[in-house]
Amino acid sequence: MTSDDIPKIVRFGENALACFSYFGRGICPGTIFGTHSAKALLAGNMDAMPMAPIQRYSERFNTAKAAYYEFGATLTHAVTAPFV
Repeated sequence: MTSDDIPKIVRFGENALACFSYFGRGICPGTIFGTHSAKALLAGNMDAMPMAPIQRYSERFNTAKAAYYEFGATLTHAVTAPFV
C-alpha cells in the first residue's frame, strides 16, 4: 500500500520491474501492468507501459505503520476470537 493510493511501477535496472499498490483492485490492473511489463522488458522498450516507471519509491514511517496495523489486527482477533 502507498499513502497516495496510486499504483506504482518501479524500475530496478534494465531487466526488472516491480508493480504494486492496487488497493483491492488488483486483478485488472495487476493483469494489465504484468502483461505490459513483460512485453516492455522483452522488447527493451518502456514506451508501451500504462504509466511511466519510476526509479525508486519509499514510504515514510513504515515501521510505525506496520506496528499500528499489527496491533489493531491482534486486538481485533483477541476480542472477537472467543465469540466465533
